[in-house]
Amino acid sequence: MFLTKIELDPARRLARKYLGSPQVMHAVVLKATGGDDGDGPGRVLWRVDGRARGTTASLYLLSPSEPDCSQIVEEAGAAGEQARALDYSPFLERLGAGQQWAFRLAANPSYSASRGPGVRGRRYGHVTVEQQRQWLVARAPGYGFGFVPVDDEEADASVVVVRRERPVFGRENPTRRARDRVTINRTVYEGVLRVTDAEALRRALVAGIGRSKAYGCGLMTLARVRRD
Repeated sequence: MFLTKIELDPARRLARKYLGSPQVMHAVVLKATGGDDGDGPGRVLWRVDGRARGTTASLYLLSPSEPDCSQIVEEAGAAGEQARALDYSPFLERLGAGQQWAFRLAANPSYSASRGPGVRGRRYGHVTVEQQRQWLVARAPGYGFGFVPVDDEEADASVVVVRRERPVFGRENPTRRARDRVTINRTVYEGVLRVTDAEALRRALVAGIGRSKAYGCGLMTLARVRRD
């Protein structure tokens, strides 16, 4: 597995086009990675961080093989910057129970509401900050981690929603010969986690967390905990 970071310049026209549409960015990412659009280990995950006015935006890609990001860099990259790819497998192999890591995750927290016996439930997005926080808190054990308390707070309180977006875009639907309206409640979480099941966490990091992975959700990254 390879984790790649590319700095994009929102002042450039094509960078704005990519950043403005999850569907356009999805196509660009798949072209660069030759990626799998499935739903398990080996699929491509991506996430955009940043986008404050006057700054670059960081595009992260997780892919089974090293991507060719030359076109993205040429068309939308920040001046003087190149794609930086890291072999992610050694890091994944070193994960172990009890380790603590700072994390960032972009996800689409949602739930399914029943529409009656034998009828597939309809999916809705969680809309309040607390609903979105609790969505991750409830799922964390299944993904192999818990949370580390900060400043004597309850451990669950250390999970923070730092950014919320609600992109809306059209998607081709071949069966209807029309475009579907897609809405994503993109939620960015940060906090400190403790590994409880290393293998489950590896699967979550590689396969992604939650839905809408094709559209920039699901990728969790880890970093060393800063000790002030």
